[in-house]
Amino acid sequence: MTEFVCRLGTASGEIIEGVYASETEAALRQEFERKDYLILSLKTRNPILGLLRPAASGGGRVKMSEFLIFNQELASLVHAGLPILACLDILIERRKNPVFRKALTDIREQVRAGAALSEGFASQSHLFPPIYASTLASGERSGEIESVVRRYLKYMKTILALRKKVVSALVYPALLVAMSAVLIAVLIYYVLPSFSEFYKQFGADLPLLTEMLVTFALLARTNAWALVALVLGAWLAVTVLRRTDAGRVQFDRWKLRLPLVGRVVHKYSIANLSRTLGTLLAGGIPLVQALDIANQAVSNSAFRAALAGAAVRVREGQPMWESLERTGLMTDLAIEMIKVGEATGSLEAMLGNVAEFYDEEIETDLATLVAIIEPAMLIFMGLFIAMILLAIYMPLFKSYTSSQV
Repeated sequence: MTEFVCRLGTASGEIIEGVYASETEAALRQEFERKDYLILSLKTRNPILGLLRPAASGGGRVKMSEFLIFNQELASLVHAGLPILACLDILIERRKNPVFRKALTDIREQVRAGAALSEGFASQSHLFPPIYASTLASGERSGEIESVVRRYLKYMKTILALRKKVVSALVYPALLVAMSAVLIAVLIYYVLPSFSEFYKQFGADLPLLTEMLVTFALLARTNAWALVALVLGAWLAVTVLRRTDAGRVQFDRWKLRLPLVGRVVHKYSIANLSRTLGTLLAGGIPLVQALDIANQAVSNSAFRAALAGAAVRVREGQPMWESLERTGLMTDLAIEMIKVGEATGSLEAMLGNVAEFYDEEIETDLATLVAIIEPAMLIFMGLFIAMILLAIYMPLFKSYTSSQV
C-alpha cells in the first residue's frame, strides 16, 4: 500500500487534509470522486518526511486509549437513542486530538451524504483498524450497533491489557541497558582520554588492552559528530526500509527467528489472530471475510504474508484448520482446537480458548525472558566495565611493580 498526502474539499465547503493509503493513485482518485470530494492536491508521501510528520502534527495518529474512550461514549449515546449524526456531532466536540477530530468530521460528512457509518470509518483505514469498520457493518446489518461496539470494546481492552503486560515486563531491562550504555559512554569519552595523558608520562609501552581502548576512546572523542551522523544515518536507513513492504516483511521475519523473543512474537500473533477472528465471527461476519480482516489485524507482517493464502484456500472449499496448518505458522495445539471447533460448530468459542491459552503462555514466556535478561545484562555489563577498569589500572600496577624491582 502506498500512502498519499491529500487535500480535499467537501460538499459543505470544508477543507480536509490527511494521509490516505491506496494501491494506486488512480484508485484513490476514483474513491474520492465517488464520495463527491474535490481533490485540491494529491501527492505521494515522502517516506523520509513521513518520519517527521508525527512530531509536527501532534502525533499524527489516534491512540488506542483515545479510540477506546470514543467507543465507550458512542455506545452510551446510541443506548440513549440518539441518531448517528447527533452522536457524531457530540463526539466531534469532545475530541481534543485534531487528527481524530478531522477524521470524525470527514466521517460525519459522508454519513450526512448517505454513506453508512462503517463506510466512513473504512475510508479512514490509515487511522482506524479494519476490524472496526467490519464490526460496525455487521451491527448495521443486524440493527445492533450498540452491542457490536461493546463487543469491540471488550476486544480492545483485552488487547490493551496484554500490550501493557508486555511493555511493563520490558521496562526494567530497557532501563538497565540505557544506564549501562551511559556509564560506558562516560568511561570511554571522558575517563579513558583523561588517563591517556597521564599514561604518556610513563614512557613505557602500554598493555595491549589499554592501548586498544585508549585508541578507540580518542578516535570516538575526536570523531564524535561523525559517529552521531553515522548512527542517525543508519537509523534513518533502517526506518525508511521498514516503511517498504519488502523491508517490513524481512524485519518481522527476523523477529520471529530471534531466540526467546521470537517465541513471544509468534504466540502473540496467534493469540491476536484467534481473538480477532472470534470477535468477527461473533458479530456475524462470514468466515472468509472474517479471515481476511483478522489477517490484517495481525501486527507481524511476515506472519500476515504467510496467512494471506489461507483465506483463498478457505474460499475454494478447504477447511480452515487445514488452510492454517499449511501456512506452517500455527502451532499443533491451535490447529487441533480450531479443527474441533469447526467439527462441533463451536469455532468462535474455540478461537477464544486459543487466544486465552496463548495469553497465559505469553505471560509465562515474558517472565522467563525477563528472568534471563536481567542477570545476563548485569553479568555482561559488569564484565565489560571490569575490562575497562582493568585497562585503566593495569599500567599503574605495571609501573608500581617495575618501581619495586
